[in-house]
Amino acid sequence: MRAKPEHIRKRYAFLGSFGITAIIFTFWLGSFSSFGFASQNAVAIAVNKAGTPTQSLVASVGSLFNDVKELIFGAKKITYSSVEVLPGNK
Repeated sequence: MRAKPEHIRKRYAFLGSFGITAIIFTFWLGSFSSFGFASQNAVAIAVNKAGTPTQSLVASVGSLFNDVKELIFGAKKITYSSVEVLPGNK
């Protein structure tokens, strides 16, 4: 490839970059058709799960209080019942 004339090397570079760009563009266009229906279904499922705005707000506030309670008084607190002392090297 290095032995080829410069105009041939430029042609190969252009064709290579054009081919890569075409592949990326094809995948980009393909993502629109599959993304459209999936996102509409996902939004509909999320809206059905959320219920009314009041239910969603009450659930999130309740969840916040539970998280704060577990943070302060939760079972994640570590308690040591015995301590073992071993001799160390000086």
